[in-house]
Amino acid sequence: MKTLLKVAAHVAVVALLYLMFSFSLFLGLQVSPTLGNIGMVVSIGAIIAYVVLVRRRRSLRMTMEEEGS
Repeated sequence: MKTLLKVAAHVAVVALLYLMFSFSLFLGLQVSPTLGNIGMVVSIGAIIAYVVLVRRRRSLRMTMEEEGS
């Protein structure tokens, strides 16, 4: 059950990041290129932060498992 919730949380975050990226493309193409550029920077920053967070948590979990063995 816990694993299912983790997977669902990752799917939800990836979907929200995709929506953020798509909205920044919409802003850039339909509204204003400046707003689109700002949106791209923010969405790419959010994607990078999410990837770093997931990798850091994974490496921390692996370290804790190795110490427990």
